[in-house]
Amino acid sequence: MDFVNWLFIDINSYFASVEQETRPELRGKPIVIVPIEAEAGCCIAVSYQAKAYGIHTGCRLQDARKLCPQLEVVMARPRLYVEFHHEIVKAITRCVPVHRTESCDEFTCRLQGAERDATRAVEIAYGIKQEIRKVGSTLRCSIGVAPNRLLAKIAGEMQRPDGLMLLLPSHLPHSLFTLALKDIPGVGSRMHRRLQAAGITTVRELCALPRKQMSALWGSVLGDRLWLWMRGEDFEEPAARPRQSLSRQHILPPECRTPEQARGIALKLLHTTARRMRRNGLRARGMVAHIGFQDGRAWHMGIQIPPSHDLLTLQAHFLLLWERVPKQKPSDLMVALCELEPNSQPDLFQPEEPVAAERVTTTVDQLNIRYGLHTVYPGSIHTVRQQAPTRISFGPPPPLEEYADPADAV
Repeated sequence: MDFVNWLFIDINSYFASVEQETRPELRGKPIVIVPIEAEAGCCIAVSYQAKAYGIHTGCRLQDARKLCPQLEVVMARPRLYVEFHHEIVKAITRCVPVHRTESCDEFTCRLQGAERDATRAVEIAYGIKQEIRKVGSTLRCSIGVAPNRLLAKIAGEMQRPDGLMLLLPSHLPHSLFTLALKDIPGVGSRMHRRLQAAGITTVRELCALPRKQMSALWGSVLGDRLWLWMRGEDFEEPAARPRQSLSRQHILPPECRTPEQARGIALKLLHTTARRMRRNGLRARGMVAHIGFQDGRAWHMGIQIPPSHDLLTLQAHFLLLWERVPKQKPSDLMVALCELEPNSQPDLFQPEEPVAAERVTTTVDQLNIRYGLHTVYPGSIHTVRQQAPTRISFGPPPPLEEYADPADAV
């Protein structure tokens, strides 16, 4: 009897579908989502109606307009997408617990007991589709059901949009033979060239490789794991290495390309990165700044700092670093906190009283969580606090409190 262990859920054209849900006038129309109003900017999401014209995620807006003159362009609303994300998590959980949030629109669920029966797993998948439809009538999802997470993700990509694909252990690896090599996670451009150089041009040929040869081609344990995964094996992966750094970067709009404005925005990037660091219970021993200039040159420098996580100490060190920045016209910024380590554990017998700067930081964080982003903020970012808003990046989305309420915009 065939058993499966995982569901992978991918919300189709997520950002665009949310916009069409909240704005009925956009339904059935080709739309793209953009982060900034610039013809040279790229589309971060595309509706299926727009995909029919050949527009894809990452396409430049000016090129997208050429492909579809009647294109509707919508400014991204990250907070809205995160709000819907949380409602979708609740919807999935009504059918089966979410094991891990892969990104704002991707989720994996581990099946247990009787849920592992293929027939029951498919029933759960259809139930998830119905629950997600209750969150929004325009929301569709593709679901992959398989023995392991990798195969569930592959299955989820095999029938889009609004598909459901079941990969059974008894049909592996033969059910993968219709895929292209680049459809296999772990086969990027470089790996694809390496496989072709070895005479491997199809997934059938890849699956025919002996285990040792596949491991040798990858040059790492990933090749060995992939060989097992493609045959339906399911096992716990080693824990990921702790994060060594956190960073944020931002392309400056034309009106902010002055040393003074860039300094304020750099400080905002520092403070948002530090908040993320504190949420993860970490502190930094170093910081890095990278500034690109309009003439094409760039400046980069890192410094060591005492182990810190409070906003006042970090800002003081960053301002010393900023004094070394060349006085030229900046175009883009990157700020990183590095050499991260866990906060020291308090001694139960001789507890240390938090220093004033740490107490201030804790109070500011609590007020902003309770009353909204920028309820309290350093005066150093007053003129730029609406710049460099939090975006949705790869991986799980930041907490909702990291996004300013649109009603608060000034």
